[in-house]
Order: sequence, then C-alpha cells, then structure tokens
Amino acid sequence: MSSANPQSHAYEVSDTAEAIEFYYEKGWTDGLPVVPPTEASIRAMLDAGRLEPGQEIAFIENRQISVTAEKAAINAVMAGCLPEYMPVLLAAVEAVAEPRLNLYALQATTGGPAILLIVNGPIRHQLKINSGPNVFGEGFKANATIGRALRLILRNIGGAYPGSSCKATLGWPGKFSLCIAENEEATSWTPLHVERGFPAGSSAVTAVSVDSYTRIGEQGSPSAEAVLCILTQWLQRPGSAEAVMVICPEHAEMLSGVGIDKAKLRTILWERALFDWKAVPEDLFALRVKRRPDLRITRDTVFHIVDKPDDIIVVVAGGPGLHSAFLHVWGQSTPEGGSTRSVTKLIRG
Repeated sequence: MSSANPQSHAYEVSDTAEAIEFYYEKGWTDGLPVVPPTEASIRAMLDAGRLEPGQEIAFIENRQISVTAEKAAINAVMAGCLPEYMPVLLAAVEAVAEPRLNLYALQATTGGPAILLIVNGPIRHQLKINSGPNVFGEGFKANATIGRALRLILRNIGGAYPGSSCKATLGWPGKFSLCIAENEEATSWTPLHVERGFPAGSSAVTAVSVDSYTRIGEQGSPSAEAVLCILTQWLQRPGSAEAVMVICPEHAEMLSGVGIDKAKLRTILWERALFDWKAVPEDLFALRVKRRPDLRITRDTVFHIVDKPDDIIVVVAGGPGLHSAFLHVWGQSTPEGGSTRSVTKLIRG
C-alpha cells in the first residue's frame, strides 16, 4: 500500500450533489455525472495498480504531458471504475500513448474518432467484461467504466476538449465509452492478442481508432459463402490503414465449419472487398493520387479496403442473432503504413 501523500489539489464541498455540479463547472466531465473522488477512493485505485501517486504511466508526446498514476486514478474513480479495473486502464493508457496510434491527430481531426478497447485473456472473466449479447451496448459496468475512464483521461489530461483542441465535426456515441472483450471460447479461432505474439494465458488490451459502427445483419444466411458475400458488400469502400470486423459467434461457427479461420477470412475479405475508381469525380480522384503516389494510381486501378490482409482486425464477440459488425478505422493508408495503427499492450497485475 502506498504511503505517499496525494499530489493533486483538493477541493472541499458540502455534499455529493455540490461536488457533481462543481465538476460540471470545471469542465471535467464528459457530459454525464461523475463519481466525486476522495483521497480514500484514489488511494484504493493506486493500491490496485501497485502504484505511487507521482509514478508516470505514459507520456503524451504531442502535448508534452505526463500521465501520472494519481491523475489516472482520479479519472478512473470519476468514471465509476472499481479498483480492480486499474490494470486494464493502465495498459490502455500505455497503448494510446504509443506514437504509432497518433493520438495528436485523433484528438485534433474533424473526423471525431473514438478509441475502441478490445480486451483479451483471463482478465475478461475476472472483471466480467462483456463479450456476449449487447457487447457494444449498455448494462455492463466494466465495459462502460473502463472505456469512459480512458475518455476522461484523454479529455482532462490529454486536453481533448470539444470545440477547442478536439475539432470533431459530428462526433458519435462511441466517444463516451467503447470497450469490449473478445469471446475467445466461442470458436477455435486464435484470439487477437495471441495473433499479435502474446502468450495464450496472458491478458492484453488493444486500442484502435474507429470513427463509425455498421451492423451487418443477415439472419437468413444459408451458408458460409452467403455470410462472406454479406460481409464483403459492407466493406466495398476506399480503405484506411486498418479495418475492424467483429464477427458474431454464429457467423464465426459457420465460417470455421468450412475451414475458414481468421487468417483465411482476412484474405478472402481483402481479395473481394474492392473499390473501383472509374466513376469517381476528377477532383476526388486527383486527391487520392496525391495521397498515395507510391501506388501509381490510374482510373483502372482497383483498391483493396486496406493495403494487406493483415490490416483487417478480426474479433469474435456478440450474442445469438446472426449480426456481425464493421468498424471503420479513422484516417488514411499511407506509404509509411497509415495515419494511425492499433496498439496491443500486456495487462500486468
């Protein structure tokens, strides 16, 4: 247990209602009420992460800001997290601070992307992080509060304030909270973190920038080939650096039943989900040529949704009902690999 004194300024208020309004006045909320942090609740968060108050978790390069353990703990309390969620949040903060995620661009763009957190490993069950029915919806404390805590950190420490440093034209509800777990037990497919080189018995979190969500529903799909056709139809658009496919267990079972694993699915989608530029206006076509001169684009060039199959992130999640989803990753593909790239970090503790 840490014996160090808190480093943040303390405010005295008369009651909880006044404290909640005080946080609104300060602009420290996401628009929803927060849990007013106390010294005891902050210390419980720090103890759960085995951290000292001033210990640096991550450094936000573009703003030259150090994310300390105490600041992260305060925002975790505000979001409603339990102390045992702290190791997941710490790994998530480490992930978003990685330069290749390009946090500066994500927070400054008019596109308004959110950070999707995908949790893998035994910690999913320990913390009851939902990977099943209503996986993107309400009703699950760990999903809602872990995702919300990261958003509050990006706001209150990272400076992502709408209308100033955050230039999102529209935004979307994913910016409140976006955290899911992969349903690793639903299929024989390899979990995401294992695909990325982490041991099967470990826990990890992946952060990826997404700016939209599209449900792909076809409850009458008679075969795996029909499922592939439907998935492909939703992906036929110019791509970005990556794409996220959340495959429901029933669709995954149909595909695996004919020998299609994650690697094969990525390849099939990459080969079939194409975009033809012949009908695109000249000014838009010229813009694409300017962005990717390395591709030597002509009007006859056919685009894949991403540069290579491995740029498609496949995750199994959701409940029964034959609904999968496509999440568009913000930004553009570039000769260097893309304007943003997902990051996976090991969850310690």
